[in-house]
Amino acid sequence: MRRVSVGKPFTQTISLINRAAAVLLVLLLVGCGSVEPATPTTTMATSAPVATTTPVPATVTVVLPTRTNVPALAVISVDTIDQVERLYTLSGHRDKVTSLAFSRDGSLIASASMDKTIKLWDVASGQVVHTFSIRAACVNNIAFSPDGRLLASSEAIWDVETKQIVHALEQSECAAVAFSPDGSTLAVANSDGPIRLWDVASGQVVRTLDERNLSHGIEFSPDGTRLAVHREPNAMVKLWDVQSGQLLRTFPQITENYLHGVAFSPDGQLLASAGSAGTTLVWDVATGQVLHTLRGNSCWDVTFSPDGSLVSTSGCDRAVMLWDVANGRLVRTLNQGGEVMAVVFSPDGTLLASAGYDQQIYLWGIPR
Repeated sequence: MRRVSVGKPFTQTISLINRAAAVLLVLLLVGCGSVEPATPTTTMATSAPVATTTPVPATVTVVLPTRTNVPALAVISVDTIDQVERLYTLSGHRDKVTSLAFSRDGSLIASASMDKTIKLWDVASGQVVHTFSIRAACVNNIAFSPDGRLLASSEAIWDVETKQIVHALEQSECAAVAFSPDGSTLAVANSDGPIRLWDVASGQVVRTLDERNLSHGIEFSPDGTRLAVHREPNAMVKLWDVQSGQLLRTFPQITENYLHGVAFSPDGQLLASAGSAGTTLVWDVATGQVLHTLRGNSCWDVTFSPDGSLVSTSGCDRAVMLWDVANGRLVRTLNQGGEVMAVVFSPDGTLLASAGYDQQIYLWGIPR
């Protein structure tokens, strides 16, 4: 073993240490060679073996801009859409990213992937908070509760803080999920069975809606009284009364073979449905009339901005399209590296997240 000479001047040793520290500081500032700390393995409840957690892989990286003051400066709207830029990219999934969801306060974003993981990301730092293992991942199969305390997939409901399973859901692996606005109910739409409404507190099914052959679109109205789902193979959206379980209205897509996304406007007056042939229809909920036919790229997902001025569609041509809700005019196209499967606004409207085939998560906004 090599002996360290005690005769070297103490100042020389300090100088070497200072030089090493300076090099390390430069590397950190330019973002080179950053390594995330390993996330401890969390032991899940033994009564719910269907979903477990795993440590965050050491290969997870985040590409951050030189600016660090995220979130963005202003709300994304029709008036500010020209100022929107890609702020940063989250990398870590090893297969297509199929579903995205923001927590209510916008501090976290969840992403589900065909690599059979759900990742929780800290929006401000871009770092992975936790990774859940799941059996499968499908479109629209994750959702935060309105208070941000719970995260649901088609397999389980987790406590976001403890990362423990609150309830295991006996559902098919590919099912769309949505929380009611008050957080008391979770709707789960299987592709091979009826819609089930789960009481979140007890973990029991409180109602089933007699609907079969569903796909990937389900959402509560903002007041929680209605539930919109789409049905295959006839490509139609159905509107159900949550309390009575009665069918209120059917919205035929007409031109599409199947549907994926469905979304209510923030005021509940409009309903948008995204179809496989690249057409999004915007409906008047009260009358059932089509207000806009948006012909673009909407193979997968559709969502309204929190202020209700924009509707965003994602699809097959590697782009996110943003449309003016008032007149149905395309106002901006955001291009990314692969086919887009999921798109979602942050609750305050300052960020737009998109993801898909290229395994990346893109966050868009107006830079400071």
